[in-house]
Amino acid sequence: ILSLSLSSCDNNDETPRGKYATGIFVVNEGNFSEADGSIDFISPSYELASGIYALENDVTTTGVFQSLYFHEDRAYMVDQSGSTITVVNAETFEFIEKWDNDFNTPRYMAISNGKAYVTNWGNFDANFDLPNSYVAIINLESGETIKTVKTGNGSEGIIDFGGNVYVANSYSNTIQVIDTESDQISSSFEVAFAPTLFAKDNQEKFWVLSSHWLEGAHLSQVDLALEEVLKTFPIAGSSKSLSSNGNGDRLYYLSAPFGAEASVFMIETSATEAPANAVVSAENLYGLGVDPQNGDLYLANHNGFQGNGSVVRTTSAGEQIETFPAGRA
Repeated sequence: ILSLSLSSCDNNDETPRGKYATGIFVVNEGNFSEADGSIDFISPSYELASGIYALENDVTTTGVFQSLYFHEDRAYMVDQSGSTITVVNAETFEFIEKWDNDFNTPRYMAISNGKAYVTNWGNFDANFDLPNSYVAIINLESGETIKTVKTGNGSEGIIDFGGNVYVANSYSNTIQVIDTESDQISSSFEVAFAPTLFAKDNQEKFWVLSSHWLEGAHLSQVDLALEEVLKTFPIAGSSKSLSSNGNGDRLYYLSAPFGAEASVFMIETSATEAPANAVVSAENLYGLGVDPQNGDLYLANHNGFQGNGSVVRTTSAGEQIETFPAGRA
């Protein structure tokens, strides 16, 4: 799934900042059969640089990129088709190393206690289920796998909070908790079926987006410290791409039903029911990001997966500002 990441990397004041220190990163998933994913960059002055990994390393990029994760001075490109993670300098995108051990369809990652925690789907079984999902735990310094932890079906989104990491199992209704000292599952709790992604609000609470073709889509606000669901309510079906704004008092999510017009919805974190009206609706929307400084929305358009897509920048009210060309998906 195409996602958009907004990054401002810390650095020593005496070190010149790299050209990618601040801006918008566009993750182009690519085509599965061709593995032609790429990473684009939109600068603070809204200038586009396409395929920055290939550009900075003078190579041809290959992979199907599920996500892009930033930590301190490094960025991590998660390739689900190649089952690798490419580590680059976050401000220059120059290659550092590649992790290619103990992954099987990696999806997302979090970092805690000097270690990377990477969710992996594993292989589908004959019933199109994902019973072999797990989290791979990697030593950040050596890049070596410390261990793998078996998790619930379809491990997807993952976040770190309070010395634990929390894993959303998208083919079940559970959030599992991994203690980062022992690297063992310490507990789990239930949310609406098919949890996929997390977003943090300004009350130190987290929101979980759940979406399933049969059970529908829901938003749940959870207190991770207490492992307690505070509220849950249904939202528009086929929802995905959950993001919070810079103040943490609003959430945005995308409802993208197959074969129908997609819509972006905004909801206050004090809400107890879904919004009645969309902020913006259009065909072929695939992902979204929210600028934490000015609230602008960045909407990914997959163009029917026929060649390259685009990214549309709008105001927080959905008024179109400009469109950028992007890579595939």
